Amino acid sequence: MWDTDNLLFNHHLAKHIILSLDGDLICTINSNGDLCCKGIIIDSSVLHTVQSRNNKLLVFLIDEASSLAQDMKKNLLCGASYSIIPPEMVCKMRRTYKKSVDLQETTRKQYDYFCHRTFSLLNLNFEEQIAKDDRIQWALNHVSNASSIDTETISAICRSVHLSQSRFSHLFKEQVGVPLSSYLALLKLRKAYQLLLKNFNITFAAITAGFNSPSHFSSTSRKFLGITASEIKGQCKIF
Repeated sequence: MWDTDNLLFNHHLAKHIILSLDGDLICTINSNGDLCCKGIIIDSSVLHTVQSRNNKLLVFLIDEASSLAQDMKKNLLCGASYSIIPPEMVCKMRRTYKKSVDLQETTRKQYDYFCHRTFSLLNLNFEEQIAKDDRIQWALNHVSNASSIDTETISAICRSVHLSQSRFSHLFKEQVGVPLSSYLALLKLRKAYQLLLKNFNITFAAITAGFNSPSHFSSTSRKFLGITASEIKGQCKIF
């Protein structure tokens, strides 16, 4: 989750919950004209832009491997590419944000409280990622806990679960809903962003997370999330 000013988004492999913390959003979904709202839920791999008229945005990126994403797809999106969040519900989320997160010092407990409150208002279950196949769940846990993800990561996982790389990749896509390579790229981005949050520089964050270079980190960030690493560090507050 992050908050920021007037971001534009494009086409990403993550579900979004986007709230304007003051004023309205102007959203374009699949080039179908502008929508005006205070909050919106957008499915993964949907072409979109979101502008906030220089008001702060609050953005949740929801991991496709999570039960939360599955719950959103089933109960909120219901086959649609997006869903507008009712204004009165957004107002409740804003009040909770200002009381618990929009402070000089935000603790993990305050952040967790805000997330749980937000998901509760949306009638979503806030749980960890889950897969039906134990081998895929083990792999998800393994890469999530790894300090870095490199070219050897997939090979090591396949050896551990006794599957060929092609079979494992097919099973992963079937269980999680996104390609393995894309999921690992998103996970590396998350690890790099966490390092930026701790005030490490972009070069250190990129290399430590498993990117080949800072430019690789920045281009991957732009490709998947619509914003470069320098923009993340300069404009956003990441949680």
